[in-house]
Amino acid sequence: MGSRKTRGPSRRWGWAPGPALLVVLVVALGVVGTAVGMEVPEADAGPAMGAPMEPLAPVGEPPAVLRNEKGQGPASGFQDARARFSLRMNDLTVPYRVMAVTALPGETLNIRVALEDGAGTLSDGVRDGGPGFVLTDGTGQRRSSPDGDWSWKAPENPGVHPVRVHSPAHSDSIHLNVLVLHPRSEIVDGALNGYEIGEYRIPAEARREGLEPPEGFVEVGPDEKDVLVSPHFTLEQFLCKQPGSPRYLALSEPLVLKLEAILEAVNDAGIPAPSLHVMSGFRTPHYNRSIGNRTDLSRHLWGDAADVFIDMEGNGRMDDLTGSGQGDRSDAELLYRIIESVQDSDEPHVRQGGLSLYPANAVRGPFIHVDARGERARW
Repeated sequence: MGSRKTRGPSRRWGWAPGPALLVVLVVALGVVGTAVGMEVPEADAGPAMGAPMEPLAPVGEPPAVLRNEKGQGPASGFQDARARFSLRMNDLTVPYRVMAVTALPGETLNIRVALEDGAGTLSDGVRDGGPGFVLTDGTGQRRSSPDGDWSWKAPENPGVHPVRVHSPAHSDSIHLNVLVLHPRSEIVDGALNGYEIGEYRIPAEARREGLEPPEGFVEVGPDEKDVLVSPHFTLEQFLCKQPGSPRYLALSEPLVLKLEAILEAVNDAGIPAPSLHVMSGFRTPHYNRSIGNRTDLSRHLWGDAADVFIDMEGNGRMDDLTGSGQGDRSDAELLYRIIESVQDSDEPHVRQGGLSLYPANAVRGPFIHVDARGERARW
């Protein structure tokens, strides 16, 4: 299912790998550009593979929090999870049937349906005589809208709160796992409920440009780890490796949207990956300095960066994608090229950002850094 008109990679991504997937890439990529600061990659704690999507709750029932549960959803592999319509919330476009969005306690989310017209572009709402839409939240409250336009107020209590937008005409729904944050004002002496966050040391110039610490953090205990943030990724995959229970997480929706788009492109290229292995997602400032990073502007500190590779074998290292006999730089170069084609696409939910290839060393294989900072950066 889904509204994309072209499934093949040659038209959609401007690059058709075909048989080239079995050939070792011999031309090194020109990885150039600027970065805010070089980072020390952290050691990998092991694979986090596969986040299949649980089927949506029956339309007549209040939605439940969607989780990655064994035996449900595409447990055997990737499935196209685009809905037949999209949602817009502020500067976000959500085309997937499952998506996590963050909100502060009591914050009002403006949710609007967007449909794809015959020319392949997104237009707000529906035309005269078009179908209506229904928004249902976890309390069972149902609100109909002829053009799919609502203001929904987040609960005051932090946690995961489900919202479903259903289109009877399309027989399709988009489910939102709304992550109500603990505001950063709750941090006391650098810790949130005993979990060390540390200090965001933002230079004056960056402050003048509007950069601030994250506005809040998602609480992730044992019951929240398997919550889906998109069809093929969970909260657990983005957690800082710093121990604690519960742990707290800053999460960027544009990053998650980009990773879903990358996973789509990977599968379009003939690589049947159920998810990407996120070697490193969010890092607290406290943890980031403990592993030797000197930059205070790492996108990881905002939950807006991920170090990823493909690990369908589950051994914690890059898979052999090119047929060379081992997962090495050539495989990372292949993944890099796919990611770059996604970043340079005109998909409305994909935000431009940083991209870099890190080669293997004595303790880990190669990986790709990707972020959604809003401007092109290469290093």
